[in-house]
Amino acid sequence: MMASLQGSAFSAQQCQPERLPCPGQHPSPVPKGCHRLSPSLQEPGMNSSVPGTLLVEHPGQCVPNNPVQFLLVPVTYCLVLCVGLPGNLVALLVFLQSGKVRKAIRIYLINLTLADILFNLTLPLWIHYYLAGGDWLLSEASCRLAGAAYYLATYSAITFMALISFNRFCAVRAARRVLPLPGPRGAALACALAWLLGLGCAVPTLATHQTFPTAAGTTACFEQHGRQRGYAYAMVGFFSAAFLVVLGTYASIARALSVPAAASPGSHRQQARAMVLGMLLVFVVCVAPYHLTLAPWVGSRPSAPLCAPPDTLDVLHTLSVALLSLNSCLDPVIYCFSIRRFRADLHRTLRKIGRCFPLPPPAPPGPAPAARASSFTSS
Repeated sequence: MMASLQGSAFSAQQCQPERLPCPGQHPSPVPKGCHRLSPSLQEPGMNSSVPGTLLVEHPGQCVPNNPVQFLLVPVTYCLVLCVGLPGNLVALLVFLQSGKVRKAIRIYLINLTLADILFNLTLPLWIHYYLAGGDWLLSEASCRLAGAAYYLATYSAITFMALISFNRFCAVRAARRVLPLPGPRGAALACALAWLLGLGCAVPTLATHQTFPTAAGTTACFEQHGRQRGYAYAMVGFFSAAFLVVLGTYASIARALSVPAAASPGSHRQQARAMVLGMLLVFVVCVAPYHLTLAPWVGSRPSAPLCAPPDTLDVLHTLSVALLSLNSCLDPVIYCFSIRRFRADLHRTLRKIGRCFPLPPPAPPGPAPAARASSFTSS
């Protein structure tokens, strides 16, 4: 299942033992990605003078060689973890301590921050997995839980961003009297449904076996390529619906603010426009590339991983997986630039955190060398 979110970990596949041809015979074809062991490169002890066929004692392997996946992805995950986890924890403290942000939007922002924190907490497991060359060294249960949490956090966050955009649309278009969703109760209900939706995406991951051994002796986690096409297409459809909501709300807000009387500087409408614009940029930069490559990538996967180097679609999909992870560390930046009160509350929260970790008192000054210097000059 994790092929749709973690990319194809180019599994090391064992090539078949190669028989060296007898004189006059044509050499057998070598699988793509493997190398033929010529007689000049045989291991010591291989008696090539024996007539007939000779079985190579140490068959070659298709060793994983995908620097984009096994280097770029874990490095990106490390950066996202170091930046996103502290940033989202601080943002959560700001939202929990401050009651100045309007209640409905505050509920949405708290839930989006929780989804980002959950995503960040899964990253150490995937960093370890990729640095090990696509070898899952933990248990089957941990593989299922890590993948389910990844799905839950990712698609819950997408849902919360769409709900926040719709809430800002309602604030600008004054639709509170028409729909109950912008109110606090409607926000709490919508967030509960969003978590249930994300959990529904994660249930298939929890219910099925997700680790399997490869021919190279490693254990792959969520690398079953041919069993999830319908599931991947459903995720692409869900993203498309959420993206249309964000795009439509931003277009409506921009149209409403195009009236000169409505576009007063510093108003809550301008802040709503800035927040929805931030959500739209996150969708375009981080979320859209992954889902645009997901359907063709899954559709082109064979039923079993091939002993071959990654093709262009594999590389593009891996890059999109790295971009998708940036979503969780960009959300706090959106809060800072789109919510004026958030910046003031952030400064207040950081001061409180600084008081919990006071700096050590400065060291007492040493004896002044003034007398020694004066005596030197006088002499």
